[in-house]
Amino acid sequence: MRARREHIDPGGESSFRCRHDRVSGWPFQWHFHPELELTLIVRGRGQRFVGDDIADFRDGDLVLLGENLPHTWQSRASSKKAASEAVVVQFLPTCFGDGLFDRPETRHIGRLLRQAAAGIHFRGRAAGAAAERMLRIGDLPPLRRLTALLEILDGLAACRSTRTLATPRFRPSSRPSDQRRIHRTLQFVHERFTTDVTLKQAAALARLSDSAFSRFFQRATGKRFARYVNELRVGRACELLAETDRNIAVIAMDCGFANLSNFNRRFKELRKLRPREFRRKFHAEASPA
Repeated sequence: MRARREHIDPGGESSFRCRHDRVSGWPFQWHFHPELELTLIVRGRGQRFVGDDIADFRDGDLVLLGENLPHTWQSRASSKKAASEAVVVQFLPTCFGDGLFDRPETRHIGRLLRQAAAGIHFRGRAAGAAAERMLRIGDLPPLRRLTALLEILDGLAACRSTRTLATPRFRPSSRPSDQRRIHRTLQFVHERFTTDVTLKQAAALARLSDSAFSRFFQRATGKRFARYVNELRVGRACELLAETDRNIAVIAMDCGFANLSNFNRRFKELRKLRPREFRRKFHAEASPA
């Protein structure tokens, strides 16, 4: 799907935008904006797409995204009717004033904002403290809201349990023709990945030869077409393994895999364990102590 440029209006009383979303679920809406974005998933499950990174998200997921980094969150099919909730803060570094992050006291925050160019996922105690502050930030008066955001970033800059999301090879194209092609392609793939979707079909949709499309898709997403589709399928399989008692062979077919052996192989390649082990591990972690 084409990364759509989103216009963000912070409103008349604030230099940045802060919102608390309560929705029935998030659809796949690939977009970007010049503002950095700090997103806390208060409640919800699904897949998070940041650049060329595809990962599961659940309650407590906390991510900082850099300027113009394409991204979206997509709720699981089985949870789209369930209540989902997120706190989203979108800001330009200049909302704190020019040159603030060049000063000795705040250089560590400047480093954090530069590292966010590829997206950062936070975990651990520092992330938990930031999440608690984010839940309250929308209720603060304008000046305290601004200082609260600075304090949140200060805490996250000290977080040691982080993961960089997009890889260095991800370089989104700004050419309108390329954006239209990737828009059509990703929309097609996300609608049909549980069927026998092929590179040839996607190439025809993009009006490119198979070889030209293969190169184009890898440049646009940082992934080979087959791997991208398999990541979507395995993500869907994880949902079904966790939330249903369906037979694993049935799940494999429902997610678009032609046979069980190929499903087992791709699942282990991406999740580092077999589907049966994933189900057992999930249920063990979900069970009360």
